[in-house]
Amino acid sequence: MSEQKNIMQECFVCKKDLSQSQNKSFNARTNLPVCEECKGTDAEKKAEKDALDSLAEGFVCGCI
Repeated sequence: MSEQKNIMQECFVCKKDLSQSQNKSFNARTNLPVCEECKGTDAEKKAEKDALDSLAEGFVCGCI
């Protein structure tokens, strides 16, 4: 049985494994973990935008 990936144990920007890391924090807008190397970078801002933009994919508003 393959081990299932846990998104809360990897940096949402660079996908680095953070399961053993003491140096992780969470992005304030997405509440996803981010490593110290990516924190505050343009790459984090882009990943944040992509994560928030994808939240509505597949949903259709029924309030016409």
